[in-house]
Amino acid sequence: MLHRETNRGKSRTACLGLLVVALLLVLETAALAAQPRRYALAYTWDAQRQRVLDHRQRIAALLGLKADTQLRIVAREQEYGLVWNIDAPLAQAKKHAEQQNARLRRSGFKLAQVIPATSFSALYHVRVGRTSRPDALQAEIVRLKKGLGAQAGEKLAIEKIDSRSHAIVYRGWEKKKAALKSARLIASLLPKTSGAPVLIAAVDRPAVTAAATASLARPPKKAAGPVKAQKQASLRQEAETGLNAKMASILRDEIRKAKLQPQVRTGWAAYDLTTDSYLVSINLDRPFQAASMIKPFVALAFFHQVDKGKATYTRQHRQMMEAMIQHSSNPATNWFIRQLGGPARCEALLKKEYGHLVGQIRIREYIPANGRTYLNSAQPSGYIRFLKALWHGRLPNSKELLRVMALPGPDRLVYGADVPNGTKVYNKTGTTALLCGDMGILVARAKGGRAVPYAVVGIVERSKKPADYKQWMRTSGGVIRDFSALVYEEMKRKHDLP
Repeated sequence: MLHRETNRGKSRTACLGLLVVALLLVLETAALAAQPRRYALAYTWDAQRQRVLDHRQRIAALLGLKADTQLRIVAREQEYGLVWNIDAPLAQAKKHAEQQNARLRRSGFKLAQVIPATSFSALYHVRVGRTSRPDALQAEIVRLKKGLGAQAGEKLAIEKIDSRSHAIVYRGWEKKKAALKSARLIASLLPKTSGAPVLIAAVDRPAVTAAATASLARPPKKAAGPVKAQKQASLRQEAETGLNAKMASILRDEIRKAKLQPQVRTGWAAYDLTTDSYLVSINLDRPFQAASMIKPFVALAFFHQVDKGKATYTRQHRQMMEAMIQHSSNPATNWFIRQLGGPARCEALLKKEYGHLVGQIRIREYIPANGRTYLNSAQPSGYIRFLKALWHGRLPNSKELLRVMALPGPDRLVYGADVPNGTKVYNKTGTTALLCGDMGILVARAKGGRAVPYAVVGIVERSKKPADYKQWMRTSGGVIRDFSALVYEEMKRKHDLP
């Protein structure tokens, strides 16, 4: 009898314990439910990480956000995303989205989405070692590449971690569980004396390599070919393209719809940098006002002087170069022209040293404070030859000029055009009351991730100032965007682009 009572007592105690545990779970769940949910803003989702990375620069420039600290690349299921984790209540997150969506809509981007801050995963890289001398890591990175194999080894790079130290970084862009697995594998390949690998936030810091440093210090020499041979090649390439007729038809339609005036002059050029051939060439050798599109040529003249030891490229020069190209600063442009001895000397230098590229370029004036610059001019063919040489590293400090031309800023070749957002653009626009133009290199991505570069130039020029300046800019810019979309479709057909 006593034995039965004892068992009953134990049973009651066990049941009471289960009830307490269940009650605690209910209370904990209720407490969590009572906590306000936090939200983030998402701008794009894509299976291709590079597209998201390229998209980030444009969104950061448009919305005034810091690309590296505020806009993070995250993951959900099989996609990468661009997210600003404001970690805010729903009402506040919606208010932020509404404020940003006006700008996003005007620029042709997808609208910001309000999403729970728990609906995505952070991404990580693996850091190995740390030293003040990047060359001390060369032997280690070679060993790791050999141990990881070719495919995984390509993700290794030597990066500058902070102002004093460098490290080997495995750029895995992985969720935490996968990144820990990669860290364990890397640890197994390291000597026992080496420090353990650690996880770091996945950020696209630039790699630091000896080759990159050398290219900045002493760029490859330009390769000059006979002008006559280049013209003959251009004629052959023009005969091979069918886009000239399509573009001419688009222009006729724009004039018929009264979007463009019949007396406007236009120039169009597109060049496939992979096959080394023209796609479009309309008024290729006709001079047009250059407006701010003259500025990359001014940069070329200055970098030539640097290459010859007649000028230095200091921190101040770098800041002024970014102001001239990225922000189209007229005072910065005039500052460089003065250092070159004035407009006439700048033009003479370019014609003497790069006449095979720049053609009939004219630099006849400093850019006025009001921006009404109408005397400087260039040809579409000159822009194409310049962009081609720039892409292939044949100009002084090509790498730096490409970097500056890729900084976030206005363009009429991707923004608002029917071209994938992940398309990288290195460009310079030109805008006055008489001219609307853009010239640049676009780098599309083939389905396997392969880079496919091509150059595009679009110019619309008029002889008289328009009655409605804003409408003129919208219309002319729209025609350039339509042209860029037409060129992309041809590149898509030729190179199996998405």
